[in-house]
Amino acid sequence: MAYSYGTGTANQFTDGSQRQVLELGNKIHYYNPSVTPILSVSGRAGTRIAPVPIFEWMEDEYMIKKSISVTVGSSSIANSSTSGSNNTGTILNLNTQAQMEMFEVGGVYTVSASGGNASVGGMEALQVIAVGKNAGSASPTDKSIQVIGFDNISGSTYTYDQHGSGTPVLSGNSGTIIFEFAGIAQTYSDGTVGFNVTQQNVANDATVTVSGLSGYAEGAGVSKESRKKVRRLKNCTQIFREPYTITGTAQATKHYGGSELSRLQARKLAKIKGDIEWSLLTNGDISLDATAENPTRTFAGLGVGVSGAGVIQSFDGTSNTDMQLSNSSGALNDFDGIVEAIFHDMVSGSMKKTVFASNKWMKKLVAMVRASGSGITLEGKMGADETAGLRVSRYYGPVGELEFIPHPYLNGSLEDYAVAIDFSNVEFRPLTGRNMQLRSDIVQDGSDGRTDEWLIEAGPEVRNEQTHAILKLT
Repeated sequence: MAYSYGTGTANQFTDGSQRQVLELGNKIHYYNPSVTPILSVSGRAGTRIAPVPIFEWMEDEYMIKKSISVTVGSSSIANSSTSGSNNTGTILNLNTQAQMEMFEVGGVYTVSASGGNASVGGMEALQVIAVGKNAGSASPTDKSIQVIGFDNISGSTYTYDQHGSGTPVLSGNSGTIIFEFAGIAQTYSDGTVGFNVTQQNVANDATVTVSGLSGYAEGAGVSKESRKKVRRLKNCTQIFREPYTITGTAQATKHYGGSELSRLQARKLAKIKGDIEWSLLTNGDISLDATAENPTRTFAGLGVGVSGAGVIQSFDGTSNTDMQLSNSSGALNDFDGIVEAIFHDMVSGSMKKTVFASNKWMKKLVAMVRASGSGITLEGKMGADETAGLRVSRYYGPVGELEFIPHPYLNGSLEDYAVAIDFSNVEFRPLTGRNMQLRSDIVQDGSDGRTDEWLIEAGPEVRNEQTHAILKLT
């Protein structure tokens, strides 16, 4: 088929095609050359080599909080898996990991319930006897506490009430339970030390002195302590590979736009980086395939759009209504509530988070600011060009600051989501000798050509999950 380049018929070949030299630009222009903002920012924020494929770290909280309110839901209160006394309603699963900052084994807390059907069973105070995964339920989490109750307080003397089997200490599936720190349990009248109390080893109506907030007498002995174990967490590296093949002929041939091998290298590098970015966003829980000789490991990602899975649990807007905003009626006051919740438990550390958001979220931010009438100024001059419109790239909430970056992957099935990341608690962990690398001519089978591949084995270390959040438009 003959082609015409629009210069008439005077300088054509006999088949009708043009004799003039084709002018074709020497560059291939790619659409969306950079679509991996989380990978790019986390790599710059902190990269630390992992010596082994499964890397671990430790977390804990100082005992700082003095009073909290726990919202009670359908799965907040559980029973002990040990039968007998104090086996009913003695496990409480807190709303956020940050609330664990208040509780240690041996700590005593005055308690009350309000709203809904939440009940503390007539107890005036509770002592924590286990925290985290040491709590005695069938499926404890890092946000679980196990308690016993006191039904009478006289000054610093607390009277223990042993609940018979089937009699709940805590109950309900709505409302709130309010805790206030009272002090540390010392030695019970039956000789049991406060931090050694278990579900059933204290005699009913035994009394204990709770000390710590009212001062100590001159010359007093050393008081008993409260205790708490450190959490041990892990993630793993995941292998990403992106191969490509070019024949010997194609490699030797001169192409418009430059070397075909270079083109393939660039395309496949962008592809593998995009795969990592998508995994960072959407991977759920860690999977180690431990029974396989050559396992396929999948690192735990942020869990965007994956209910109940992924690193972010405390503030996961997939199911947590505190992190949800109505797209049709949500206003800045509602959004301020979300921002305050994200930063509510921050005493120190980063008060600024980077939010990667869908275009839908970016439009909603602009709509809320316009509707509020705040933050908008437009000054115009006759005969002069002025800039109009509004883009929200930074938001100062009642507590904390959010910086917004549009994310191209948060569209389609994920258009309702935005993810807030505190990069002071994120590091990218490539395995030793397995950071991003180009492996050349890796298939030696005698064929006339070569196969190369990009390869990386790496994973994210996302610490203190309560400092990150997934937001959702509803």
